[in-house]
Parts: sequence; C-alpha cells; structure tokens
Amino acid sequence: MSPNQPQNEERLLIKGAYLMTQDEQLGDFVGDVLVADGRIVGIGRDLTDDRARTVDGTGSAVLPGFIDTHRHNWQGALRNLGPAWTYQEYRGQVQIGLGQHFEPRDVRVGNLAADLLSLDAGVTTVRDESHISNSPEHSDAAIAAHWESGIRAVFDHGWPSTEAEQWQFGSDRSHPDDIRRIREEVLSDDSARVTLNAMLRGPEMSTPAVAEQDIRLARELGLRISMHVGLGEWGAEQQSIRRLAETGLLASDMTFIHCCTSTDEELRMLAAHGASASVAGALEVFMPGLGQPATNRLLAAGVRPSLSVDTETIVSGDMFGVMRATLAYQQLIRAGAAGPMDRAPGLPTFDAADLLSFATIEGARAAGIDDRTGSLTPGKEADLIMIRLDHANTLPATDVAATIVAGGHAGNVDLVMVAGDVVKEHGVLRAGNAVFDEAAASRDRLFHAAGLRLPG
Repeated sequence: MSPNQPQNEERLLIKGAYLMTQDEQLGDFVGDVLVADGRIVGIGRDLTDDRARTVDGTGSAVLPGFIDTHRHNWQGALRNLGPAWTYQEYRGQVQIGLGQHFEPRDVRVGNLAADLLSLDAGVTTVRDESHISNSPEHSDAAIAAHWESGIRAVFDHGWPSTEAEQWQFGSDRSHPDDIRRIREEVLSDDSARVTLNAMLRGPEMSTPAVAEQDIRLARELGLRISMHVGLGEWGAEQQSIRRLAETGLLASDMTFIHCCTSTDEELRMLAAHGASASVAGALEVFMPGLGQPATNRLLAAGVRPSLSVDTETIVSGDMFGVMRATLAYQQLIRAGAAGPMDRAPGLPTFDAADLLSFATIEGARAAGIDDRTGSLTPGKEADLIMIRLDHANTLPATDVAATIVAGGHAGNVDLVMVAGDVVKEHGVLRAGNAVFDEAAASRDRLFHAAGLRLPG
C-alpha cells in the first residue's frame, strides 16, 4: 500500500462480540461495532446498517489492535537467532557484526517481515526503532516497507549500524542530519498512517553536549523522542533521566525504553514531567545484561507503561508473549525471587486487564497517537482486532482478559483492521507469505557478506 492510495471505503458491521473498548466511558460489553470510511462510526447494541458487510462476532472478543512501542524492525529476517544471547552477544552478533552489511533491500525485507508477523498476531501499530540509518536509501527502504505492509507505523529515525561502536556509549557524533530530509520531504504529515519520530541516544549513549543538541534538533522538527535508558550497570551509573531533568530537557514528548536500572527517583521524575515508558518484558526477562522489567516500579512512580517486543532475534514478535513474560516477572517479585531493584515492600501489582491496557491505549499515548487509535472510540480510525474465544485453547473464556493474556496466540486472531482496511480475515493474512522467502534469501546474503556460517 502506498501513501497515495485512497482510503478504504468498505463498511463493516461486527455483530455480537465481546467489546473490550479501552475507553473509560464505554467499558466492556457485548455489542456491535460499525466501521465506515476507515473510522469507527458506531459502537453499541443492536446496531444496523443495510450498506455494511456483516461479520459475526459471536464467540469472539473485539479490542483495539495491539501497539508495540519499540521494535527494531530491520532485524525481521534475523528472527530467532539467539534466544540464549546476552546483551553483549546480541550487540556483537547483530548490531556490530551484521548491521554494517545491510543493504537497503535487506532493510525493506526485514521491515516487511516484521510488519507482517505483527499484523498476523494482532499488532496494528509498531514504533519502529530504526538504528539502521546507514544511508538515506536505507531509511527510505524502511519507510516504504511500512507503507507496503499496511501496518500503522511510527518510524523512529535512529543512527547507523556502520561503525556501530562509534555511535553508542559516550559517542560524540551528532544524530544523522538526514532526519531533516525525511521530515521535510518524506514524512511531513503527522496524521498519515506512517509518521516520523526521533530515536535519540541521549546522555546514556552519547556525550551530554551531543544529547542536548540532538534533543533540540528533534524539537525543532516537531518530533516526539524515544530514548533507551537504564541499560544494565552502565545505565545505573549514567542516570540519564536525572541528567535530563537537571538540564531542563526532560519533557512529556519523550518515551523512555527499558528503564531497567533507572532509579526509583528517576522514574518519579519521568512521571512528574508527563513522559512515558516502554517495557520490553519478554526481552528483559530473556536476555542477561539489561536488568529486569521495571513495570511494577513504574506503576509505583505513577506511570502506566506501554509494552514492546524489542528484537525478534531474541524473542517472539507477538504481544501475547510480551504480556505473559511481563506478568511472569511480577509473580517472581511477589514470590520474593526478583532482582535487587524490585525488593521494596508494597510494590503495586497489575492484572490481565491492565496488560491489555498497556498493550493498547497506553501504547497509543506513548507514541502520541491516542487521538486516532488505541481504543474503540467513535471517531477514531478503525484499528481493531477480533480474537476467537471459542477455540480449544481459549474455551471456556471465563475471564476474557485473562484468557487472552494467559492463553492467546496469533492463531486466535481472526480479523485485523488498520484504518478500516482488512489485512487479516478468517485467520489468514491477505498479504500472503511470499516475503518470508525473500527474508530467507536476505539472511543468507547477510551471513555470507559477514563471513559467518548459518546455524545448523
């Protein structure tokens, strides 16, 4: 799909589903959703529309599409390479080892593969943390893939993965100036399905002077900012959120990713300035070197976080696994078996309904797009999913939120819409699977260029 294609004009009426609206005024109930001209135009009971195609929602839940607020999409063709890697092994193998060999065609294929897996699993929005800006052509290929896939994407322009070690952890290199071209010529429309944000390194990965310069550049261009902070022992030493607060740069236009070793005081600073957070619960549980998910400490500070996958080289690219891993770590906290930063008494807890909120409306807020998506609110764009509750793994669905979080998977996602376009129906992606053959060819080419042998 290109940005010049007309908006989908199909009218669709979903009847008799369990609606999990994520709208505080509407709540959860059995009812109907009417979609027209790409938007939700009605939600309630006993809706009728003679012009609409009717979809039977009986035995299903309808909710907003999941929103992944931090994924390195370019790695989509390197899926499941190192589930037992440490953080340093991941950096060495992928960012430093393979990233320098990516051509624009590899970025397109990786992004497209990640997008299609996301859509298949009910993720309708991805915040693409793109630190593969090796050239303008690489960035253009990443953006083109988002238009092609049909997903809603926030493209977070980052730094190159050529000379990767020179761009992180004390770097004195300024953010690539190509972000200006992208803002002015490629992604200037903030209401489009694909929009632009800035993935900055901040004081944890660059010098304080460069961090301030990059932040001012993003704000000059009118862009929201994402930033990785609280990464292992280095993050604990740097205390980037505190530094930003002390220099007057901390603001509500920022999303902080991970926060694993950010102090409780820093998390309270984050909350006081209206900033948001993204927890990559599965990755943080799987990969030694980052620290543990900060979900409960964020809640204690007054922040309802969003959720994210991070990298498919380590963990599955669906939000079901992220929600389960995030919940599993909370249970370790409750059992007294958590990491050292999560042993304070009285940490608040969350449940399955909270996790669905983190994966939808909180994600929209973190990405700055809650005016158009994240809830089943009339007037918002129709980004929604329908999950079957009458499958063997979901029956009897006594508690619907718990059923989706504890037992759901991509195979239960029956219908996916993005801005009113049906991208998956009857459990089948309309785009097909051809891109995954391209992904295998891209992987082989990258391994050959890097002089590496394929596993197995």
